[in-house]
Amino acid sequence: MIGSSVGLPLVLCGAAALAAGTGSAAPTPTASSVSARSATAGALPAPTTSQHYIVNLEGRFRAVKRIGFNVMDVGPSRDEIRTLPKGTKGLVYLGQDCPTRANRTFRREVRRLAGNGRVFGYFLSDEPNQRSCRRGPAALASRARFIRRASHGTQRSFIVLSDSYHAFRPRVTHVTMVGLDPYPCSRAHPGCAFGMIRQKVHAAARAGIPRSAIVPVYQAFGQENTSSHYYNLPTRSQLRTILQRWAAQVPHPIMDYTYSWGHQSSSNPTLRDAPRLRGLLSRYFGG
Repeated sequence: MIGSSVGLPLVLCGAAALAAGTGSAAPTPTASSVSARSATAGALPAPTTSQHYIVNLEGRFRAVKRIGFNVMDVGPSRDEIRTLPKGTKGLVYLGQDCPTRANRTFRREVRRLAGNGRVFGYFLSDEPNQRSCRRGPAALASRARFIRRASHGTQRSFIVLSDSYHAFRPRVTHVTMVGLDPYPCSRAHPGCAFGMIRQKVHAAARAGIPRSAIVPVYQAFGQENTSSHYYNLPTRSQLRTILQRWAAQVPHPIMDYTYSWGHQSSSNPTLRDAPRLRGLLSRYFGG
């Protein structure tokens, strides 16, 4: 991704809501209902999941909950997790650029939170790359297996990939969710290269990442107000098309992920600056 609330490399820290315990659970749409609604020009697709994750929250848990987000970006502090609004859960950021094996510190943090019903899971790595992190897949496997054992399978593990799909596929890393982050709207593609979404999903699937494990990452940021402007904040119409393309490719994800609420040095403006995008996502999440 682009950044993390515990640093700046790529995605963000997170917290989420278990499918079984975060707010009102919408019935899962069928693939035909998704494509039927998407087929109408300008129409929003049916929501594909009831779990909606967002990062860089700046403490604005209640503001983003009003939009429909129920999986919150948090750190491992139990006090922070206790402050989450009712009906939401946390995806705890324990991420590393290049993952290392589960050590004593990691195991202590996970054991401390493994029985906490407000914790959906753990964000373990943002865009690891096999070339610079050859031991990363095995290290992630040790972390994901420990999370599964400590939580008796109730908490999930999450990474985001921009490449190295085969090396970091779930069969190797044992993670339960893999975010894909094609950001289609940029100065190079002012009309947005929406085909990137299909290309990335197909490349990941061919590399062994099941579609059921893929987490769509929605672009809700630009770089117009940064020193290195490449990405553009999508317009309302462009974000609608992003949602349509993702729904067609991954109709039943465990959760979706919107990047990002708050600013980072590499992302400004963001969703907090875009009321029309907030309104569109609120409509989409509400079905």
